[in-house]
Amino acid sequence: MLQKKWSIALFAFVMMLSFVFSTTANAQSQFTDVPIGADGYEEINYLVELGVIKGYKQKDGTTIYKPNNAVTRAQAAKMVIEATGREPLAVKTASFIDVHVGTEQSGYIERAMDLGLFNVKKGGYFWPNKPLTRDEMSFVLAKAFGLNVDATSGYASGFSDITSAHTYYKYINAIYYNGITTGDSGKYLPNNTVTRKHFALFVSRANSDAFRLDLPIQGVDVDSNDQVIAQVKVATADLNVRQKPTAVSPNIIGRVKTGDILSVYGQEGNWLKVYYEGKYGYVSQSYVKFLNASGKEIGNATGEVVANAATVQAYSQPATTAAKVGTFAKGAKITVYETLDGWYLTKVGSLPAYVQIGDTNVIVVEQQPPVVTKPEETKPVDKAPAPPAAEKPTINNEAGVVKGRVTVGGLHVRAAASPSAKSYGKLGVGNIVTVHSISNYWAHVTTHSGIKGYVHKSYLKLLNQSGSVVKNRVIVLDPGHGGKDPGAVSGSYTEKSIVLKVSNLVKQKLEAQGAKVKMTRTGDTYPSLPERVAFSKNNYAEIFVSIHVNAASSTAATGAETFYSVSTGDMYKEDIDLATFVNNQIVKNAEMKNRGVRKYPYYVINNMDIPSILVELGFISNPQDRAKLVSNEYIEIYAQSIYNGIIQYYSKQ
Repeated sequence: MLQKKWSIALFAFVMMLSFVFSTTANAQSQFTDVPIGADGYEEINYLVELGVIKGYKQKDGTTIYKPNNAVTRAQAAKMVIEATGREPLAVKTASFIDVHVGTEQSGYIERAMDLGLFNVKKGGYFWPNKPLTRDEMSFVLAKAFGLNVDATSGYASGFSDITSAHTYYKYINAIYYNGITTGDSGKYLPNNTVTRKHFALFVSRANSDAFRLDLPIQGVDVDSNDQVIAQVKVATADLNVRQKPTAVSPNIIGRVKTGDILSVYGQEGNWLKVYYEGKYGYVSQSYVKFLNASGKEIGNATGEVVANAATVQAYSQPATTAAKVGTFAKGAKITVYETLDGWYLTKVGSLPAYVQIGDTNVIVVEQQPPVVTKPEETKPVDKAPAPPAAEKPTINNEAGVVKGRVTVGGLHVRAAASPSAKSYGKLGVGNIVTVHSISNYWAHVTTHSGIKGYVHKSYLKLLNQSGSVVKNRVIVLDPGHGGKDPGAVSGSYTEKSIVLKVSNLVKQKLEAQGAKVKMTRTGDTYPSLPERVAFSKNNYAEIFVSIHVNAASSTAATGAETFYSVSTGDMYKEDIDLATFVNNQIVKNAEMKNRGVRKYPYYVINNMDIPSILVELGFISNPQDRAKLVSNEYIEIYAQSIYNGIIQYYSKQ
């Protein structure tokens, strides 16, 4: 019995050794210079099993991979052709001077060129033995593995050394946002060569989801109910935008450049919660400058006042409809930085804040004249002094035929076309003035009580009393996206081209009625969002209409919708009027599902002091909507509808 037990134990021990030796043998590396556990071991052996790579046989019978050698352009061609299951292409005539027909190189290179994997023209040199650079690699991988480069072309670069101007920008973005590369310490190093080990990593990741890296960190979707509490301008190059309010990596979701304007939704210590690419992100307060309501950096303090109400509410903008950012108790001293039509600009902590002048008492005489902060009023304008009492102002061809309806409360009537000119008094919402002349952003008017003076035309709805209701009205049309940013895409159809066609037709129709129409882009260019806002202000716009096409992950999403944002004072009521007229026309004439008029702080409409709307014509991702969006007949219908809506808006007295 004892002998039998020993026999069983011996058999089990032998079987265990056999299993261990077998496992060890199977786990042996294919290459002596890529041992088990080495960086790239699994990916390299994965490609060996696919027959993509073989390595180099040595005299002693071992095989090496040479992981640190640069991968050549010919080797890269072979690896991606093999990895994607394609065959070499036999040709009778070589496409390149330095690639000879009948060689192994020729078959793979010719197939790669047939597939458009290299950005080089036939007839010259291919340079098969030249090391592949990292920017060339992005093009090869994106093309070979069918990455959707347009889907990520509008995203921010994940690398501090890659800008949208780079030749391979959208291809580098594609491999970054598809989990194929993360670069090196925040840089992509486009001109560096690619090692054989790294190319094996990249090909494996592109070919198999099992090897993909975690996708770049994204912020949280912006809540449309949240209010902007401030705006800041970036004061340093390549400022990191982070997912969380901490510098602990990795949590970078993108970068912004010097001069970019960011909307702020919250503050956590030294971190600001900002809007970035449709998401919330965080930037360090140390590298930005807070802006006043006109988009200018806040200057030095001009004086001090004291709160005289039980509680003085502070707002993010000079309007009671703006976000509340804090309060001052009765008797609290309030530092004043600027004065604006019934409001003081102060600060709550580091945040700019506005308090109503009526809630305060002056305790220190200001040492310098207050600066009014309307962006348009700080631009070069005619600043001639008010004419003598006996002299009538110069009257242009609009005299007597244009009225102005005041759209905000507390609008100053000034003695001259200057924010620092004496105020004759204030006008309220709905007051009507007669407009004699307009110079840039200043209108020379007579009030209902007979006072002659100057008011800022952004806060008047200008109403022609005869002829075309849009004659001489300055209207800015904003065809969305453009250039490097195609917008929503379906096959060969792009949002940027559709909205440009519609915008051009709207422009023609409005100009035929005497309107002064400006477009933020007239070709396939990409003005940034701040540039679009600046364009509108530099052209002294009176209304702003941004035209877009929608898209959704579900093909069931359908219909037209129009957005507005709450802006200075009671101006949002004008936005709602304009949005409603335009949206209703599109729904009726193009027979679209009505998704309604909605509030959302899109940058281009949230940063305007004039009636501004953003129109979504329909969903390119929906077959029925798309059929209309790409139809010349419906392009005309959309354009006519927007035109009709604008005419209706100006027809309402």
